[in-house]
Amino acid sequence: MPCRPGRVDLPYQSPYDWPALIAFLDARATPGVEEVSRDGYRRTIDLAGRTGVIEIRPAETGSALSLHVPGPHPALPAIVERVRWMCDLDATPSLLGAHFRADPLLGPRLAAHPGIRVPGAWDGFELAVRAVLGQQVSVRAATTIAGRIAQAFGTAVAPANGLSRVFPTPAALVGAALEQCGVMPSRAATIRALARAVIERRVVLETGRDGRAELMALPGVGPWTASYVAMRALGDRDAFPSGDLVLRRAAGGCTARELEARAEAWRPWRAYAVMLLWQDPA
Repeated sequence: MPCRPGRVDLPYQSPYDWPALIAFLDARATPGVEEVSRDGYRRTIDLAGRTGVIEIRPAETGSALSLHVPGPHPALPAIVERVRWMCDLDATPSLLGAHFRADPLLGPRLAAHPGIRVPGAWDGFELAVRAVLGQQVSVRAATTIAGRIAQAFGTAVAPANGLSRVFPTPAALVGAALEQCGVMPSRAATIRALARAVIERRVVLETGRDGRAELMALPGVGPWTASYVAMRALGDRDAFPSGDLVLRRAAGGCTARELEARAEAWRPWRAYAVMLLWQDPA
C-alpha cells in the first residue's frame, strides 16, 4: 500500500469500472456532504474526534485508487478500511465474469462493464437514512432532502469547495423535526425510529451483519429498503431488492416473484447483477 504524507494508494484487481461507480455516487451525492467530479469523489468525515474532507481519485499509475487525507490522521487505518469497502476494492472481476458471462441478460451488460463494483457506504446509518428518503420518490428528490437534513442537523466543518457539513448522527436525528426539511411525516417517523434503534443497538449497521430482520421490524421499512441497505451497508453481495421497478423493467417487465426466480442463477453475487441491471440497457 504505497503511502506518502496525506496520500495512500489502494490497489484493486483489474478491470475497475470507475466511471460507473462515480456516476452512481454522483447521482446520490448529498449536497454539503459529498461532491463528485469526473476526476474524483470528495466527502466530509468525522472520525477520532476530527472532522475533515477526504478525496478519492484514480491513482496516477497502476491499478489503484488514490486516497487523499488532509495531513496525519489518527484514524487513517479506519479511513482506509472504509474507503476500500465503499469502493469495493476487494472484488474479483474474474469470478464475476465466469459467473455472468454466459447469461443472456447479464452477459452483454458485463461486456460493457467488466469492472462493475457494488458501491458501499461510508456510514451505515447515513446510507439507511438515504434509503428511507428514497422510498417512492426520485433519486434527485431524495438527494435534495438529504442535503436539507445535513444543513439543518449535521455538524459544521470548515467550508471546502462547497462541503460544509458532516452527515447527522443518530443522536442528532432521534428527536429532529425532519418535516421542516420536506420529509413526509411517515418517513420522518421512520428515520427517528431508525436513529433510536441504532442508538440502542437494536439495529447494527455494520459490514458483515445481517440486520434485515431488525430493520424490517421498524415502522416504514420493507423488503426493498432492507435489501438495499444490506447490499450497500451490510456487505451482503447476494442482497437483491427484487421489487425494484428499474430492475424489473430491465429484466423484461417481469414481476418481483418472476425476477426472484430468474435471479436464483445469479447467486451468490446477485448484488452485482443489480448493479449491471441498473446500468444503461445493453
